[in-house]
Amino acid sequence: MIWNGITAVALAAVCASQLHASQAPAPAAEKSKVQVDRLTAWPKPADKSTLIVDIERLCKARTPEMGTQAHDALKACAASAVPFLLERYGKERDKDAIERLHEVLLETTDATQTRLLAKHFTSKSAAERTFALWRAAAFPDPELAAPANAALETVKKQGEKADPDESYSAALCAASAGSSQGMEILWAAAFKQWDSRGVEIRTAIEPLRGPEATQWAIEKANGGALKEKVAVLRLLAGCGDKSSTSFVRPFLDESDNTLRVAAVNALRGIVDGDPPLEQLPVFEVIEMAKQWKLKLI
Repeated sequence: MIWNGITAVALAAVCASQLHASQAPAPAAEKSKVQVDRLTAWPKPADKSTLIVDIERLCKARTPEMGTQAHDALKACAASAVPFLLERYGKERDKDAIERLHEVLLETTDATQTRLLAKHFTSKSAAERTFALWRAAAFPDPELAAPANAALETVKKQGEKADPDESYSAALCAASAGSSQGMEILWAAAFKQWDSRGVEIRTAIEPLRGPEATQWAIEKANGGALKEKVAVLRLLAGCGDKSSTSFVRPFLDESDNTLRVAAVNALRGIVDGDPPLEQLPVFEVIEMAKQWKLKLI
């Protein structure tokens, strides 16, 4: 990985694409409305001085053992380490150190911390803001609508100067909180970057499922090329309501297998709330399409 010219924010995006796929909750997991006790303050570390030393050891990691020991120690500190890790993450410039910090942050952040992560949406560090928005989006929390929308509005005002990763993360977080203000940004990501960002987009847009998001997505398909229609079907899997099945059904008869797979996955999400299936053999997709056509009669 080339470091020259790459900002901490850009590297954070690279870390996200590499690590988030295995860490993000699957969309189906969000169907169970489990009560989450949200933290109102970061727990105090048992030994702040040692924690700071461990963060330094993690960043320097002169030997693999040194990095592993620091990683394990910080992971054991759990939530109490997060604000200190975030602060260093926002300042660090060494690419390897950023990757190690990112990995520990993934392992020490969870759904209980969304309200606390929101306090970092206004950090002076773009890397810190981007990570906080992106990570909070993995744990949909309606209380984050206002701060996420504010963050999104801030980056929109920057116009072409806005960092694309921060814009995307703000849109992702806003959607996960139930706001459609960033759908244009997520549409672009679904169209261009589904392979790396599809899982997190699907998770984030679940709270938007309903007539408004359905109509918005369907209108994007009007006159669109194949890739645009595929992107629309992928979005409908996460945000489409059952009225959209009539729009999706004709795609089950498409000869293009990518469209057919997208249609099957859209119906899985719309009708049953199930996650998408990937890498399906053509014959299996054809059979599934037949079953869905019978089911929709």
